Amino acid sequence: MNRSLATGPLILFFIITGSFWKLLTKQYTWMDHPDMAYQVLPWYQFESDAWHRGEFPLWDPNVWGGQPLLGQIQPGAAYPPNWLLFLSPLREGHIQRMWLNVYFILTHFFAALFCYWFCRDLGRTASASLFGGFAFALGGVVGSIAWPQMLNGAVWIPLVLLFYLRSVRGYNRLTSAALAGTFLGISFLSGHHQIPTFTALMMLVLWLVELSRRRVRALSSVAMFVTFAALVSAFQTIPAYEYGTRSIRWVGSQNPIFWGQSVPYTVHQQYSLPPLELLSLAVSGSTRDTFMGVTVVVMALIGFTLTFNQGVVRLMGGICIGSLLFAMGGFSVFHGIFYLLVPLVEKARTPAMAIVLAQFTLAVMASYGIDALRLRPPPRWCFTALLTIGLLPWPVLAGFSAIRDETSREYERFAVAALASLAVAAVLRGWKRAVISESAAITLLCVTALFEFGTVTGQSYRHRETPGGFLKVLDQDRDVVDFLRKQTDFVRLEVDTDALPYNVGDWDGIEQFRAYLGGMTSNLIPFEIERQKGGHVASELFGLNYAVGRKVSRAGQIEVFNGASGLNVYRNPEAFPPVWSVHRRRAFLGQDPISELQSADLRREVFLTGTGPALDQCDNSDGDIVRLLKREQTHITIEAVMTCKGMVVLSQTFFPGWQATVDGKPVRVEEADGTLQGVVTPAGTHRIEFKYRPQTVYWGGLLSAVGLGAALMLALLTRRSRPFKHAESADNQAVSA
Repeated sequence: MNRSLATGPLILFFIITGSFWKLLTKQYTWMDHPDMAYQVLPWYQFESDAWHRGEFPLWDPNVWGGQPLLGQIQPGAAYPPNWLLFLSPLREGHIQRMWLNVYFILTHFFAALFCYWFCRDLGRTASASLFGGFAFALGGVVGSIAWPQMLNGAVWIPLVLLFYLRSVRGYNRLTSAALAGTFLGISFLSGHHQIPTFTALMMLVLWLVELSRRRVRALSSVAMFVTFAALVSAFQTIPAYEYGTRSIRWVGSQNPIFWGQSVPYTVHQQYSLPPLELLSLAVSGSTRDTFMGVTVVVMALIGFTLTFNQGVVRLMGGICIGSLLFAMGGFSVFHGIFYLLVPLVEKARTPAMAIVLAQFTLAVMASYGIDALRLRPPPRWCFTALLTIGLLPWPVLAGFSAIRDETSREYERFAVAALASLAVAAVLRGWKRAVISESAAITLLCVTALFEFGTVTGQSYRHRETPGGFLKVLDQDRDVVDFLRKQTDFVRLEVDTDALPYNVGDWDGIEQFRAYLGGMTSNLIPFEIERQKGGHVASELFGLNYAVGRKVSRAGQIEVFNGASGLNVYRNPEAFPPVWSVHRRRAFLGQDPISELQSADLRREVFLTGTGPALDQCDNSDGDIVRLLKREQTHITIEAVMTCKGMVVLSQTFFPGWQATVDGKPVRVEEADGTLQGVVTPAGTHRIEFKYRPQTVYWGGLLSAVGLGAALMLALLTRRSRPFKHAESADNQAVSA
């Protein structure tokens, strides 16, 4: 193969693009699953709307009375590659699936490219590095997962380890450590904390080993790594911490948890990798997240066996074994120790996802295997194992198929493994006997691996003519959406999420209360519980003036529209307007604020925590006029004509970062009625403005910009004149594992 700098990436691009050929036909979609259709696509739609209006999406007013966007992490608002997707052209106001497909394919290409660079940096040949690159991008978690947040966190693993190894080898030691931390920080911007947390845990162990070897000398490298990881990730981690400490999270346990509570270990057990599932590394099983294929696994074992004397190979083997033991979660005592002792590990509730680290090391060791076979014959066990796997399944499958029919293509999976085993055995035997050339043998190994990946990649994609699916719900109730958009008054929906499961607030820009999120601010919990029990407080205070469902959800609702699909719209007459004024102040007295609110006249009095500001009571307070003039994501303008000093209450979730002015003068934003926003307003006519100016986001963005800028300067100052070539060949390096 051509060894020029551009040839390898270009070949990888065609391999990855060709592997996702189904998406290029416009007939298939990778997005047809509940989380993507009901939650992620609406998030991306909301963010696209914001970017097309020239705004950065900071606050989401469309769900749960308003929620901070960056703090939720999963919308991926802080991840720069997502910004290009959000700026892509819209069609009929919605993000186009074509651009989502391009985004999906390019993400896999970069996973392949980064792994290719990693292998080349270790001295692997271009052809072996190509094999490792597409194996990482098409196999296992990266090749099969359909959550872009998870995928985006995984693609940076190769670059984190690339610069870590440069640092410990002494190549621009401090700069390399800084760049390793930079790429770990970028992975935390991706939109999900899980895989970046496992990557950080791996780096913790590696740096501890390095400290034990070099002690004081390694401290500066560790400090650079930690500093840059903290700086670059700050745009996401600081807002996430602020939100996390003030919210609850649904994690799969019986009840949601608060920040100070650990994710129950039963949840970790539920999402652990069963030991039997390790067979799926070679044979596709019930989950595609594990599968790497016979070709990759055999090449990795050959690489590990024939090049065990090299420190990098031993390191890759150690990471592989360690991550597999961790991924087993509840089946392994080692995961429990980390869960108990290492902070924040308990927040990553799916230990099985740690297998992505093992899959990466298998891809790298497979590249070593291909290069090792250039110089040495395969190990003795190789042909015996391949022939056994290749020949034994056929009579067994024939017997089983005669007894019962397959239920989920399990027979075909074993047949694929058998065919791949026979193909690899034939290629290796022909190569070693000089029947086929080295380049032909490597090409055939690549073809065999791609054949195996092709039996998994795209198999779960839904064809446009297949009945059912989840994406269809985004368009099936257009008549209801059109009716709501035509209303001249403020609209906030009380949604029956069984009848309308997707986040219509973000997808269609119509505010809703209850929505499909991973968490919500904890000050909403009592109100949602009360609403579910049929109470009226949440409906009133949050202005839930319309309800969408197949039947009424509470007494007093008036049917105003019948949808073609059976989805109806009802009006709630008791709902408050989006803004109103009060002149009586009360303090919460007990531990049950909802009971106190239920017995109060909330149109005339407000509950505040503590003493609160003084208000004037006047006989003609009913003459107040409060109007909502402008409502944008982060900027709300109100006109208030007050007969005497009172409080203007805004029906929006109270959260730090909101600032208010009355006639241009700053005033304090009070937490009204335990969950809303209110400002004291004097008598007379006034202009009130609420603006969302989250200091955590600003500081986090500044720190990330400083970190990325400093990392770029360091990279430019120490730029290498000859990429992927060390003073010593990686074959002769001895990097201790």
